[in-house]
Amino acid sequence: MKRIFTLLSALPALLFVSGNLGAQQTIYTESFSYPSGAIAPGWSYEGQHAPNWKVNNSQISGGTAPEFYMGYGMQEGLTRVVSPAVNITGYKQLALSYNQYLINYTADAGETVGMDVTFDGGQTWQPLWERPLGTINIPKDRFTYYITAPEGATEMKYAFRYVGNHYFINGWAIDDVKIEDAVENDLRISAISGNSTLIAGQPVTFTAEVMNGGKSAQSNYTVKLKAADGTELGSASGTPINFSEKSQITFTWTPQVADIPAKTVYAVVESAGDTNPDNNVSPNLSLNILKENTTGVQIGNGAFPLQHSIPFNFYTLYNLSQTLYTAQQIGNSGSKVTGIQYVSHFDEDNNDIPVQIYLAETDQQDLESQWLNPTLFTKVYDGTLDFKKGLNNLYIPLATEYNYTGKNLVVYTNKSYPEQILWSTFMTTYADGPVTSRYSERDDVPFDPMSPPDGGYPAFYTPNVTLFFEDGSMSVIDSGANSSVSVYPNPAKDILKIRTDGNERPLEIRLFSAAGQQVLHKKLDKDTADVDIRGLRSGYYLAQITTSTGVVTKKVLVKN
Repeated sequence: MKRIFTLLSALPALLFVSGNLGAQQTIYTESFSYPSGAIAPGWSYEGQHAPNWKVNNSQISGGTAPEFYMGYGMQEGLTRVVSPAVNITGYKQLALSYNQYLINYTADAGETVGMDVTFDGGQTWQPLWERPLGTINIPKDRFTYYITAPEGATEMKYAFRYVGNHYFINGWAIDDVKIEDAVENDLRISAISGNSTLIAGQPVTFTAEVMNGGKSAQSNYTVKLKAADGTELGSASGTPINFSEKSQITFTWTPQVADIPAKTVYAVVESAGDTNPDNNVSPNLSLNILKENTTGVQIGNGAFPLQHSIPFNFYTLYNLSQTLYTAQQIGNSGSKVTGIQYVSHFDEDNNDIPVQIYLAETDQQDLESQWLNPTLFTKVYDGTLDFKKGLNNLYIPLATEYNYTGKNLVVYTNKSYPEQILWSTFMTTYADGPVTSRYSERDDVPFDPMSPPDGGYPAFYTPNVTLFFEDGSMSVIDSGANSSVSVYPNPAKDILKIRTDGNERPLEIRLFSAAGQQVLHKKLDKDTADVDIRGLRSGYYLAQITTSTGVVTKKVLVKN
């Protein structure tokens, strides 16, 4: 039986925007309103093995039942499900939109998915988008792609493509396909991105992505960064873009103390004669603004999206988890922990979820055989959290600051919610050494965190986390004080040197900014290695050096 656990990757970047199109001349529609159980009329298969596409009496892609759906199977190789021919006589610049939801699987064997078009009956195919299947879902949304037909083309077909073993997918749903003649002028904001956890007084960069969905080339337009109350935070003139092209506009903004604890920003594109102003504004980006004397320590660089597990499992109603982060990983002492941040992915918004978080320190090196004693913990959060759709930083401000003294830190979480939520994911790192996480789950009654069930289960993945400390400085434990690792000069300007003596061999170095962001990663293969740091801003950094005998953490001051 197919497992229900699944996971998701990044959305395709080619000629894409989610949302609704404006008023346009419709050339073709397909709503898949046919009896369920068979391939849609007029559609055909391409490939050695017919893919498992059928009309299905469901509506998970966002339309109304029925819809087109591909389930998992044992097919292999390249397969396409191909639409009937669409008459495009007299049209050249087209907008193709549809509803989609792809539910993935926890394993990845290198599969790819995509969407293709052909203007010569299938002799040649052009990709509209393609991406590795990965292990994360593509959440339910409406997707739009822009197409320029070859000169003289009178018909086109479109197809959904899968390459690889069909066992590595749970399902792919499509509905309400529409092909329209592109309008004359239509600039739109397709995305805004940037770090969502900021420190007052430190500049941050946001990127707004502008797409031209209109036939006319555009050069006279302005993109603005605004706060939720309409205050303009930045403005930039756009660069020339033709039909279907994108332009990346960047803004640098510095949050102030007055912005603490949170702010909401968005981007807007302004141009004369825009046919559809409704798509000129980006979704809101919610920001957490932290105090000036806050530093962050990022732990874990794995990219495995752990499904339905630690730190919060939504497949079951009630769950506990403990995760141990070592003093060497943290590299910070004598400070107050004021916040915790995970990286999450959800297919839908899920708000007001009750959780409790506890912190404790220990000399214990692992959690392989038992829970850490609950009486050692301090409750630092007892409230509700919002888990947003898509890939997001989940920042949790602690209601009670925790005085950290430099030992191994254990994060203890308790989630209690009377509804099952599918497709919840947290980015994690595989625990190749000691087992540092445990969990327990059930559906009958909530847990008492002060009396966890015997045993629980060991988890071999550790949630990636950023721990935020408030102390005005980076008081770093020199975990290499008794080792043969040297980092010099310090302060450094252009080149940072890593040297080891004896039998200890350097393997790699990672540099983390004061905000906990990884800013450099380099493999090392010599006893003395030079690391170019000329692209870094002045300030304090944590240097995490992995050697043949362990991990060494150093504080480095960069002065440019």
